[in-house]
Amino acid sequence: MKIAVLGGGNGSFAAAGDFALQGHNVRLWRRDGAQVAQHRAAGSRILVKDVNGRHDVQLALVTTDIAEAVSGAELILCPAPAFAQPVIARLIAPHLTDGQSVFLPPATFGSIVFAKAMHDAGNRADASFAETGTLPWLTRKHGPFEVAISIRAKRLPVGVFPLDKADHALHVIGRAFPRRDRAVRRRAVGCTDECRTHHPSTADRHERRPNRTF
Repeated sequence: MKIAVLGGGNGSFAAAGDFALQGHNVRLWRRDGAQVAQHRAAGSRILVKDVNGRHDVQLALVTTDIAEAVSGAELILCPAPAFAQPVIARLIAPHLTDGQSVFLPPATFGSIVFAKAMHDAGNRADASFAETGTLPWLTRKHGPFEVAISIRAKRLPVGVFPLDKADHALHVIGRAFPRRDRAVRRRAVGCTDECRTHHPSTADRHERRPNRTF
């Protein structure tokens, strides 16, 4: 599956590395041109460290061009903090197309922010917007292009806007998180923030045993 990951922080690198490790075609977008140039010079690779060892994975693209990153992507994942979401929403809004699903882990009503930005840009694409309450990974970058994943969430309560696109969005998100125990579950948008009661929960519960990660 073609997946675009937006951002350059811990969550973005965990997402890009983990999806590439599964064999997905992953494009990473970030605004820092110097970091993008450095990453490209290093081969557009990410070193993922988890309980199963070290995994050197290849990204399909690292770019500062958000239109190039999201073109043809079925899933667009944006694990940016809430304060960055309105800016990214405006950048991405003109480029969304029919059938694309934007997933925000974490967000509380971030789906509405992205949907409104697309509407305000005059884009009437048949896209969907989904969110969950926290990152699906407990993770930390250990270097410019190296990320450690300590825990992968076992379940993801997900809200989708608009509701009539929920089945499609949940199917797309489920393909990116295939090894969860019926991981992607429907919730109302804005009602997915597990952090308030479980922090650091990384969603509902975690699978910590080394032979059953993800």
